[in-house]
Amino acid sequence: MRIAITAASVRCAAGDALVPPTRCWAAPDPDALALGIPGVARATCPDDPRFPDDRKGSLAAAVLSALPPPPPGARVGLYLGTGLSSLTPAELALDLYPHVVAGGFDRLAMARDLATDRPSPRRHQPHRVTEVLGATVGATVTETSFSACAAAAQSVLNAARAVHRGDVDVAYAGGHDSMLHPIGYLSFVVLGALSPSRGRPFDRHRDGFLIGEGAAILRLQREQDLGPSDTVLGWIVGGGTSVDAYNVTHPHPEGHGASLAMRRALRDAQLTPGDIDYVNAHGTGTPVGDQAECLAVASVLGDVPVSSFKGAVGHTIAAAGAVELALCLGIFGSGELPGTPGLEEVDPELRAQVLKEPRNGVARHILSNSFGFGGQNCALIVARPG
Repeated sequence: MRIAITAASVRCAAGDALVPPTRCWAAPDPDALALGIPGVARATCPDDPRFPDDRKGSLAAAVLSALPPPPPGARVGLYLGTGLSSLTPAELALDLYPHVVAGGFDRLAMARDLATDRPSPRRHQPHRVTEVLGATVGATVTETSFSACAAAAQSVLNAARAVHRGDVDVAYAGGHDSMLHPIGYLSFVVLGALSPSRGRPFDRHRDGFLIGEGAAILRLQREQDLGPSDTVLGWIVGGGTSVDAYNVTHPHPEGHGASLAMRRALRDAQLTPGDIDYVNAHGTGTPVGDQAECLAVASVLGDVPVSSFKGAVGHTIAAAGAVELALCLGIFGSGELPGTPGLEEVDPELRAQVLKEPRNGVARHILSNSFGFGGQNCALIVARPG
């Protein structure tokens, strides 16, 4: 497989300066939950009237509108990964209160509730943004991945394979998510996954991640379909997935599922471990997650440079795979491999060549990891243009 990335559009918290929320309904006071500052997309992103209740829908619409349209007559596909819809406090009350009976919450009644005047049905329709935006690019094929933090990477891989098979001529693929709302915060607080200060991937004192928001969509085409005005930003040459289902929230401590996804990606790309010059790690900054990923990388790829973007942009949850893959494209022409923002002291227990600071180096092939709850794993391999 050799699929060209001819355009990329991304919105997320840029650089190492995470800014406080500016939308009072979108997030509770961070101090009230003893959380660090979340990563809010700083680029202007107006609310889209088609998604008045869904910040992530507006993010997806913004990045898609920035991409060039498909060629006339092309068969188009739109492949997006996403998470649960955003909820305002008022909608949360509307969703929950009808199911509070005699002071108790009836979970089964809520699960059965499909009333159209309450938010709960929308939260179980992750495809709605994909279908609405598909019409704007004339997509005859739409697909939505809902595989937690691996969703966007899975969508990119599915899209690349669809283009490779000839199912579509042009695919727009990526992900969008925003968990900067009460349910988003509280769910991760309950899980103990959020850092009270800042994200420190691979750090000796890492204690969780910061929530980010973002969206990224890539434009994919076959090499033989490229026009004279198309610029290749990189080539998708392989990918692999796995579902290890070791635990709902924790990876296998030795990274078995992650290892399998990376091995499958290498086999799909017909590459050897020595062909990988850099790994963009999932690297969330959780104690267990970083440890397992480093073990997996070492077992599959050996001593390869590894770093994570999440200390700069936060964890964009379902969008992370596409956001970080788009950022990886900038490495090809930079002449250096990126360091890990937020990392102060590399954990000596980690079995990996973690980059704290940028290092001079040329990346021919980059492997990008995305791992989600439930053991949903996806590894993508991109090659430099040329």
